[in-house]
Amino acid sequence: MSSSPEPLPHPPADPPADPPATPLPQPPAPRAGEAPFGVPIERRDPRPLELTPAWRTAYTVGWLCALLGMASVWKSSRTLGLSTWWLGPDADPQLLVVSLLPFVAPIALVVASMRNVRYLPHAGVVGGLVTLGVGFGDLGRFQGLATAELLIGGAALLVSIASFGGLYRADRTPAGMADPTN
Repeated sequence: MSSSPEPLPHPPADPPADPPATPLPQPPAPRAGEAPFGVPIERRDPRPLELTPAWRTAYTVGWLCALLGMASVWKSSRTLGLSTWWLGPDADPQLLVVSLLPFVAPIALVVASMRNVRYLPHAGVVGGLVTLGVGFGDLGRFQGLATAELLIGGAALLVSIASFGGLYRADRTPAGMADPTN
């Protein structure tokens, strides 16, 4: 009853070759000052009291770290069962608006730095003082959490003070004078 297996059929012949494809029309090369697809690129000179790109990056990272630091204080407070003044005890928590107060300044300053707003170091000093104020509110309650909050606020304040060195300055050469670097 054993029969030999049937031989496999031969593969079909190669299909006929496709006709040569016509190339798609290429968009024109972008002109100077334009992005691809004809969208103009906004190029402008930096304004006085804006941060240079490197300092703006450092400023943004500093305030993002402050934001993450305050979030870690929140988590530590809940994990340890210690209530900061802005969180309140687990049994009787503060209003959500009060609980989010320490995050207003860092979030606003990160968004402002991403938008390249002028006067960022000035606003950062105010934000750093506000963050320090949050820490001072906990000094009598829990020293460890208060110390962490004060360190976060102090570091953010120092980043803001240091970023004054990265501000663009106004051109103070009189209109008729030549550039002294020439």
